[in-house]
Formats: sequence, structure tokens, C-alpha cells
Amino acid sequence: MTVLAYNLANDIKSSWRVVFVPDELHLYVEFCPPDAETDPADWMSVDDFLARRPNGALHERARDSLVSLICKALTER
Repeated sequence: MTVLAYNLANDIKSSWRVVFVPDELHLYVEFCPPDAETDPADWMSVDDFLARRPNGALHERARDSLVSLICKALTER
């Protein structure tokens, strides 16, 4: 399974990443240690991630980064 991961926000202890599985056309968000390999058990849907109220500054930066990434992708041509 090919997986592409993009770091949304991280600090010393944790990292928020967006994960795309091109073979399945699935997009997820995961929260894990910054140097950890991506693990499907840590993945959540983008909908669930965006629906949650951020529980801290790192989570808020990750949300803002994902929204910015989506807006940029949709406006670039």
C-alpha cells in the first residue's frame, strides 16, 4: 500500500499529519509521535478531524494548515 503523508503541525512530543492512500483514494488525518511511521490505527477521517473543536494550539495549527492546504489546492490552476 502506497501512503503519502504531509506534516500539518508538530512539536517535540506529537505530530498531526494528513495521510493520502492513492490506491484507495482515501484521505485521513493522524496524530502520533513526530518520528513514528504512519499507522492506520491512528488515522481518522478528515470530516471527524474538522468537526472536532481543537484541544490546544498544536491541534488548531494542524486544522488551520489542513484548511489552507485544501483552499490552495482548489484555487491553483
